Parts: sequence; C-alpha cells; structure tokens
Amino acid sequence: MAQKKGLIYRLTMGKDNLPDFTPDKLPGTRFQLFKDVFFNRFGALFRINLLVLLFCLPAIAWMVIMYMIKQADGSLLPYSANIGAGMGIPVADVSALGRQRAFQFDIQTYLVLIPCIMVAGIGLSGAFYVMRRLVWGEGTSVGSHFFHGIKANFLPFLWSSLFAGVSLFLVMANVGIYNNITDIHIAWRVVGIAVSVIQFVLLLSMFIFLTTQAVTYKLKTWALIKNSFLFAIALLPTNILMLILSAIPVVLVMILPGFLSMFGLLIFALFGFAYIILVWTVYAHWAYDKFINDRVEGAVKNRGMYKKTEEDEKAAAERDRKNKNIRFNNPKKRAKKITSIDEGETFTPLPTSFSRADLMKLEQEKEAVKRSIDAEYEESDEAYETDDLQEDTLAQSPEQEQTDGADNAAAQPNADE
Repeated sequence: MAQKKGLIYRLTMGKDNLPDFTPDKLPGTRFQLFKDVFFNRFGALFRINLLVLLFCLPAIAWMVIMYMIKQADGSLLPYSANIGAGMGIPVADVSALGRQRAFQFDIQTYLVLIPCIMVAGIGLSGAFYVMRRLVWGEGTSVGSHFFHGIKANFLPFLWSSLFAGVSLFLVMANVGIYNNITDIHIAWRVVGIAVSVIQFVLLLSMFIFLTTQAVTYKLKTWALIKNSFLFAIALLPTNILMLILSAIPVVLVMILPGFLSMFGLLIFALFGFAYIILVWTVYAHWAYDKFINDRVEGAVKNRGMYKKTEEDEKAAAERDRKNKNIRFNNPKKRAKKITSIDEGETFTPLPTSFSRADLMKLEQEKEAVKRSIDAEYEESDEAYETDDLQEDTLAQSPEQEQTDGADNAAAQPNADE
C-alpha cells in the first residue's frame, strides 16, 4: 500500500499523479487563457490586487472622509426649521439649500479625487506589467516585477490617469447639475449628461489599449494616444462589451443588499482590480495579434497560447499512426519465437564517408526487416487463434460431458419399443 504523503510534502512538491505537461495542454483560445490565469495563478492575482489597493488608499480615504462630512452636514442642516425648543428658524427654501450644499460637496469630492486617481494610476503601471507577463506565460515574481513596471511605465499611466480623473469629474458634475440645479432647462441638463457619459465611455475604451500598449510596445506619447483612439473607435461595440464584463464586480457591489454588499465589497477589495486588469489585458492582446503584431518586427503572436500549425498536425498524425502499429501480446499466451528479432537481423554498416546510395540501401534493409516481422507476427496471431480454439474445445467440465451423454441417450429410440 502506498504511503500517504503529508501536508508539507503536498504543499511543496504538489500532487504525484499529475499528468506530464505537453504543449497541447496550454490554452488554445483567449477564453481558455483567461481561465488558465484566473484559476491557476490565483495567488499572483491576489498579490497584484493588494498592491494596487495600496496605491488606491488615498482615493478610498478621501471618499470615506467626504461621505462622513456629507452625512454630518445633512444631520446639522435644519430641514425641520426647528432648533428643538419649539422655536422655528426662518429658512426660505431649506430643500434648495440642501441640494446646493450636496452639489458643492460633490464638486469638491471629485475635484480632489483627480490627484488621488493619478496616484492609483502609478500602481496600475506595475499591475498591468505583471499581468502582461502572466498572460504571456513568462516567469513572474509579483513583487519585483510590479515595482519594475512602475519604474519603466509610470509616466504614460500618470498623464492618462489625469485624463481619466478629469473625465470622471465631468460626468459627476453633470449628474450633480441635473439633480440639484433646477435653474437650467432640463434639455440642456440631459444633453450635458449624455455628452459627458459618451466621452467617459470613449476614454475608458482608449484606456484599455493605452495601458496595455504602454507595457508592451515602445511608443512615443502621440503614437500611444493615436493608436488607442483608433482602437477605441474601430472596436467600439466590442470595447463596450468588455467594459460591461469588467464592470460586473462593481455592479454587484452596488446592487447587492445589506450585508451582501459588504461581502461583495470585501471580495472586490481582494480580487476586483486584478479581475478588471486581466480582462482588459487578454482582450487587448487579442486585438494586437489581429491588427498590429503582423506589422511589428520581432513581435510574436498568440503569446501564452498553443496554436496548432500544419507541421504539428502532421506530427500528431504520424504519432497516431505509429501508435496503431504497436502490438500488445497476451502475457498468458506462450511467446512464439520471432526469427527476425530473436536471431538478430543485421544491417550493412555505413562507411565513414557514406553517400545517398548507402542511406537508401540501409532504408531498404530496414523496410525488409519490418515486412518480415509483420509477416511473422501475423502467423503468430493465427497460431494463437488456433490454440485458443483447441483450448476452448478441451476445457469442457466432466459434468458438461455427463449432461451431453444423457441428452444423447434420451434422443436415441428405445429398443424394447
């Protein structure tokens, strides 16, 4: 009985019954690549997420502080127009005052959030670099490669996150104007929201390709912006779909009720950022393989995946053909002597300076020996079948013979009759 391995052995050495790794076990599609990284590199994704979360702490802290200030201000604002002693305070329009103060707090919140988003963008430069290495199947040390990615790519992420912060500020400002400023005609307020949302979606689409190109190619700032804009426009429907898929964790946190929302927020804090970065990276590299890498000198397509070529299919067919020719003899049967193997067929040795004719002669000798072996195996198989038939005939038990004799006797007519 095999000895059971301990916990430390299983953690350090892994399972003993895992199959050997072959190239065809690599993911063959982008969806398989996503699953392979998400499920097999779960620890790396967790560490990436925590490092990004570290750079997002200023933004998180500022949002929490402003939320507490708004709650405190709402409790102090005299919506009841009463100080608690039965004496009213003359307030002309306290609801309008509340909307105005809420709008001011929103503007202040998202204006100060812009530099906080830029700090988070510095962390994203390291996260996207590490994720690119994971998707490509390269050796990755999350900690060291994370800070190496920051050192090499922080500048494009810094100014691109500035644009993202300004874009988010415009969206929230127009939402605040729509909800709180009633002096402006509603048509203009709707147009303002529509325009701000369109520019925000377009900028997020650019951000997918801007971040992934910055950690993949050596491009100047204008080329990076131009390429990202072209990808954002040309692949807009697919970009929107990818944005929706990447926003699933955020939407779940927003719609889940009560304690489930807190649980979802905890899950997002552990894996949400890494999930979004993984979706964007896998999708962007699909677009680069399709539109860019054929034109880039030295670029390798389908990194991290296994794509069968015609040579691979021919090699697989040849392996299958050879495997079909392998014979498996019954070990219970006596082995028949094979002359070509047991007596040892010899081949003409190649001279020191051999020619093509010598190689052709050697190949002919090998084919002749192979034909001889196949013929002797066929004779051996026929002999085995004859032996099996004889053994089945002689293997009848005495009871069966007695039964057969009784049946024969019953079939014969009685002489007295």
